[in-house]
Amino acid sequence: MIKGVRDGYGVLLWPDGSRYEGYWKDNKASGKGKFWHADGDVFEGDWEDDKANGYGIYRHKGGSSYVGEWKDDLQHGKGKEVWKNGSWYEGEYNQGKKEGFGKYGWADGSLYEGIWFDNMIQGKVFIIA
Repeated sequence: MIKGVRDGYGVLLWPDGSRYEGYWKDNKASGKGKFWHADGDVFEGDWEDDKANGYGIYRHKGGSSYVGEWKDDLQHGKGKEVWKNGSWYEGEYNQGKKEGFGKYGWADGSLYEGIWFDNMIQGKVFIIA
């Protein structure tokens, strides 16, 4: 701390059990850091102005995960989600939603490749099984 302002490496604990460990700048999480949510979810990656910005990995307590780019705490850019049941999506995100080109694989091995908008498949669908 510099004059009461978090700056540099440090750890902050909240009463609900949440925890941030990483770098600070001007009292905000900035740089590499790891955040443990009270519900058991964990985010590890790049921070800017107290938000996930850059590259990061989000692991849900239930087993699903997202690895990729972030902007202002939302999936934004290229990334990959994997769900506990074996389904997955790899492609582009825009403000937290699947948008642009992406591939979706179902647990049974079926695959969709194509355009997404607002988390929904667009146009004709050809499922590759």
